Amino acid sequence: MPILSLRGLPNPQHLLSIIPRSQYQSEIGAVNAKLSEEIFMPEFDYTKEKVAIIVPYRNRSQQLYAFLHHMWPFLSKQRKQYVLIVTEQAGTTAFNRAKLFNVAVRAVKESSNDDDQLYDINCFILHDVDKVPISPSVVYECGQNFCHDICVTTRPYCIFRMYGAFMGAATAFRWEHIKTINGASNLFYGWGGENDDLRIRLKANKIPVDQPPAREGMFYEFEREHPASVENRREDIGLMDPQNATHRWKTDGINQTRYTLLKRIDYNFFIWLLVSI
Repeated sequence: MPILSLRGLPNPQHLLSIIPRSQYQSEIGAVNAKLSEEIFMPEFDYTKEKVAIIVPYRNRSQQLYAFLHHMWPFLSKQRKQYVLIVTEQAGTTAFNRAKLFNVAVRAVKESSNDDDQLYDINCFILHDVDKVPISPSVVYECGQNFCHDICVTTRPYCIFRMYGAFMGAATAFRWEHIKTINGASNLFYGWGGENDDLRIRLKANKIPVDQPPAREGMFYEFEREHPASVENRREDIGLMDPQNATHRWKTDGINQTRYTLLKRIDYNFFIWLLVSI
């Protein structure tokens, strides 16, 4: 028996068939238009800290729609200030989730206009597009220490657990911790490995991890649309060697991230950044 029923909530898996696949702005615009017909933006408590939820993305419009359709009603109950940033990688090179996170954080910290939604954000949550929270115990905020929440199985219902060798699903960082570890690596093209590298960076800099109780929260995971691992290729070039990562973080991270912002659109429900990396 699941800990929490989906009764009364949209079925995330059913939502995957609604938005057709296409390219870049047309598909992103279709996602926003469909959401505008079906849900409302919540009222924010502007006395609370602003939180950026960063979603690295490419060519997964059905999952993006399902993710946003679920997230905004969920976040509305927490009544904080949230900005969802969909950072899309242009081109055909292998996907680089960690570098897209660096790009989004850079875009936020380079904002100097107080009318900009990205202005003055110091809490960042790196979020997978294929996982959504369904337990009200999941709170989207940054504590004083580094904290992360993860889903460790591929079943539709998965319990939050923590273990030292894995990070993912939803990961919260304060800006000072991102600065300390030089953000994420820029070298992880393909799927997998970048979370372990982040864990090593945190450990190397003695940044504590806030770990929720084993049954504190629960996520729903959509069907995977990408290869489960490219670990063997990365081992060949030494990226997965902990000693390599420990010595590399100072020269491979957000300070070294190079990108070109091709387009930015502030939609109703998210900010879209199309970037070449």
